[in-house]
Amino acid sequence: MASPTRSEGKIFYQCVWCNKIFEKEKLSRVAETRCPYCGFNVIMKAKPFRAKLLVTSELTKEQRILTG
Repeated sequence: MASPTRSEGKIFYQCVWCNKIFEKEKLSRVAETRCPYCGFNVIMKAKPFRAKLLVTSELTKEQRILTG
């Protein structure tokens, strides 16, 4: 399945039990906390498949060689 992104304005959820990813539109109004595939009652918002790069400190080239 394509990676879940919010740039399209869509919200994706993932079932904790079967790990299927689905759009918010797949949820019914009656059972908004149940997976539409397996019926399990715990879902979470899907996380994107790409990593975030966090810069915590600026190291010199010499420090990178020593710590790497």
